[in-house]
Order: sequence, then C-alpha cells, then structure tokens
Amino acid sequence: MRALLLFGLVVAVIAALVVVRFVGDGVPLPVPGAPDGPAAGAAGEGAAATTSVLPPGTVAAHLDRRVATATDLADAATACLRVVDHRTDRPVEGAAVRRVRDGAELAFTDEQGLAALPLRAFEQLAVVRSGHLLRLAPTRPGSTEADPQVVRLVTDTWSPRLPLAFRLPDGSRPAEVLVRFRADQERAAGPESPMPAGDVVLQRAWTEHTMLAGQPVCRDVPVELGKFAPDRVHRCPADAELRFVVPGRYTLEAASVAGFAVRLTVEVPATGSAAPVTVELQPGATVAGVVRNAAGAPLPAATVTLQGGDPLGLVATTAADGTFRLAPLAAGPLTLHVRHRDHEPQAVGPLQAPVLDVRAALQPLPATTLRGRVRLRPKLLPVADATVAWQPDGRTAAAVRTEADGTFVLRATGTTAARLAITVPGCLPYAELVEPGAPFADFDVWPGTTAMRLEAGLSGVLEGVVVDAAGTPVAGATVRWHPAATTRPEGLPGRRVLEGAVLELPLVAVSGPDGAFVLETSQLGAGRLALVDAGDAADAAVTAEVHPGDTIQGLRLRR
Repeated sequence: MRALLLFGLVVAVIAALVVVRFVGDGVPLPVPGAPDGPAAGAAGEGAAATTSVLPPGTVAAHLDRRVATATDLADAATACLRVVDHRTDRPVEGAAVRRVRDGAELAFTDEQGLAALPLRAFEQLAVVRSGHLLRLAPTRPGSTEADPQVVRLVTDTWSPRLPLAFRLPDGSRPAEVLVRFRADQERAAGPESPMPAGDVVLQRAWTEHTMLAGQPVCRDVPVELGKFAPDRVHRCPADAELRFVVPGRYTLEAASVAGFAVRLTVEVPATGSAAPVTVELQPGATVAGVVRNAAGAPLPAATVTLQGGDPLGLVATTAADGTFRLAPLAAGPLTLHVRHRDHEPQAVGPLQAPVLDVRAALQPLPATTLRGRVRLRPKLLPVADATVAWQPDGRTAAAVRTEADGTFVLRATGTTAARLAITVPGCLPYAELVEPGAPFADFDVWPGTTAMRLEAGLSGVLEGVVVDAAGTPVAGATVRWHPAATTRPEGLPGRRVLEGAVLELPLVAVSGPDGAFVLETSQLGAGRLALVDAGDAADAAVTAEVHPGDTIQGLRLRR
C-alpha cells in the first residue's frame, strides 16, 4: 500500500506538469482510455449509430476528441528506439512512441522494432502497445539505427481485468459509451507490486505503467487507477475489457450522448479476469429548472454541472429565461453546482433524479470581488490550479486557485490598489497593482523553463565551449549574443504590472568549469556570438542564425 501511495504522489506530480504545460488547446483535455485491441474506436457490426440527444444549451465536455499533434521536431531523425519483447528479445512491431507531456504521436516501430525520432533535444517519451505495460523512454538525440536505445516491453499478465458488454434497452449495441469508476472498497495489490521479486525490469515496468496510466499517452489503453485517478473517463465500444491497477468493489457510471445512462456496482478480482458483466443502459434521467438572481429575475449564462462530475462531463448553460436541462443522467441522488461570473457559486441538493422543478437563487458577489483568468503565453491557453494571491502591505490576505478554465474569483480587502500575485509552477512569476473590485481581466504568464519556451517557439539556445590558444577549456568567460535586429518587448499599456509582463532573457552567459556555456535568447534571427573583452581575436566570435525553438550546438570560441 505504501508503494501505491507513492505512486499516487508521482501521478499527481506528472499531472501537475501536464496542466502547467498547456491544459489542452483552450479546450478540455482529450479523454483518455479507448479500449485495447481491434475493437478500439469502432462499435462493431450491428452497433447503433451515435446520435446526440443532448438538450439545447447542454454540452458533453468529455467528448472532445482532439489529440495533440507533434510539433517543434527536427528536420531529420536524431534518435532511434528499438523496442523488443522482454521475454523473447524479439522486435515488437506497431508500438506507438508518444510524448509524455501531451500524448503527441511521434512514430511507430517497424518490423525490426525500430522507431526513428526527429528530436531537437531531450524528450520524456512513452512506448504504448495494446496488451503490454506502458514504458517510459527518456530519449536524447544521438542514438542511431546501428546503435539504438533499447526499450523492453512486457506483456501484461498481472493486471486484473473486467470484461464489459454494453447493451441498449432493445438489446442492440451502442456505438460508444463513456465510463467512469468510483472505488467503493479497494483491496491492496500487495506491499510493492504484483511483479515477481528479483526481476528489475518487471518491477520498473510496473512502476512506469502505473505512472503513465492516467496520462494522455494512455488515451487508447483502458487502465483504471481507482482512487488514484477517480475522474478518469474511458471511451468504450459496445464490448470492452478494462485493466485495473487495484482490485476491489467499484461503482460503474456509464452514459451515452444518445440519451442513456446507468449506475451499478462491479467486483474486480485480485487476479485474472472477472466474469463478463452486461451493462444494460437505461433512458437517462433529466434534471431541469431555473436560475434567478437575488431580485428574482432570470439569470442567463449561468452554468450547471453535477458536483463530482459525470461520465459525459455535462455542462448546461442557462437560457435567456434562466432555464436549463441537464441530461442524460443516471437515476438517483445528486447535487448540482451552479456558477455565474458575477454571483456566488451555489450547491443545490441533494436532489433525486429525475427532477424538473429545480430552483436556484444566486447572490451577487461583493463589490470588492476580483474576477479574472490566468492564461499561458504565447497561445493564451487557460491554466488550471494557478495560485492567485491578494497581497496588501506585502502580506497575503486572501488566496484562491484557478478553475479548469483558468478563471478565479477572489474577495479583496481594503479600498486601495494592492499587489495581485500569480504563481504557476514552471512559469515566471506575475504581479500587478489592481484596484479592489476591478473589472474582469486576463493575466498572462510566461513559461519559466527553457524547455517550455523552446517548445512554444519563444526562444532559441546557443551552446558551445570557450578554449584558450592551446585548446584548454576556459572557465568564467563571458559570452554575449549580438542580434542583428533587436526586438523590443511590449508591455501592457494601461496596466500597472510589477513583474511578468514581458519575457526578457539575458544576452550573456558565463562558461562553466569545463568551458561550456549555454545561452538562451528571445532575440531571434541573425547575429554574432562573441567573447567579451577578447580583443580582435579572429576566433573570439562566430555568426549564427537562431530560429524559434532552435538549439545550435558545437559552437567554439577561442580566447
């Protein structure tokens, strides 16, 4: 159990990095977990067509199918993986190689198990294949087909399995069902892992598998993590088999945009496969009502969701008359969460679905309330879980975390402008003087690491070494980048930004004990890299052209 707790912390860290990274393309993250095997992505012969019957004004956020596209790649292969079976050492064909941070597909292995990769720099990759444990592949440029980096895939014979057969009331097979599990009673899978002791590869493979199972790379591998990823949603065809990390009793929630939903309890065995479970979908229940303000007037543009969510990720937006309809839902108890940008959020319930006469009256926010949204430059993508702090007199008087769409509501104190500080892991700090009760505003932060800035095309890197006339590395030498054309960073006119408005990187770097230097610059284009105070030595400067996301290596300056 201690290992599972540790694994949960690792998953949380990786998830946090993924969120900081991008939070999708301004839309909900893709829902991972379409099942293994040939059935994945297809309903099979005789399946019913998917026709959405969602009420007007209601969307299913978990249906977004967009998958990240690999960008910022080199022009040619710079690294090579060879994927082999751990037991037989034979090459594995058809394994997908994906980026861990966003799940973008980079390559598939050929009949020799080889995958050529056009990487600009180090990448944390994953190797994914149906029926196998997920494997991490930290990859650096430099490996070749003649001397590849070897990744050993392990056939998964340890995970408990749950076969599911989804059926509509008339006995037909649905085209697609979204499924979520809630752990009622989990049993420990062992003190460390189900792998036999003494095999380091198997032990490591299981650890990597559980780390990656809830990430975007696992979008087509249905692995259920139980309480370690309780909101994970699996996209299933009519017949599917899911693998579990932890056995036990679970509540299965299933729904389809065709208007069906169900909730039932299932048992996952400690080992092997459970008996097939037939999930009989029923016509979904509807929850409807009206949202008003404190004066009793209809409140349009309020959002209504289920507390704790649902498999489809249903979000209803109230119409001009304040009405909403949320469906399909499984019959039974539920609580609604009602939000509006200018009003206090409110929980309504518990209710018993179906119910058609819900009434919600929202109270206005106090006059000193600050509302805004945190976004990540340069694509201005919303950032969830950023910390927004109100700091009059240098002390934090109030702090909140941003929602999934990057928005926040914070109750300010005092009557004069104070420091609003925004902290996002992996990003540069941001601070601005803001008046209490100021209008809604966007607060945009810059990536705080070289890797993130290169990925976004905001900067380029110059790498090299400084040596003396005898070729000995020179430590402590100052190197300066002289761009042919200087780009002046733009601030935010009319805003009193204290820090974080512009991205300003130093134009100098100092060589280390081995004479090596790394200089990152946002001043892109042609220019000259030169040693400071090196006189007129011919080898003390080189010309270069830095493109967005480029890393230029092998530069040599002589002092």
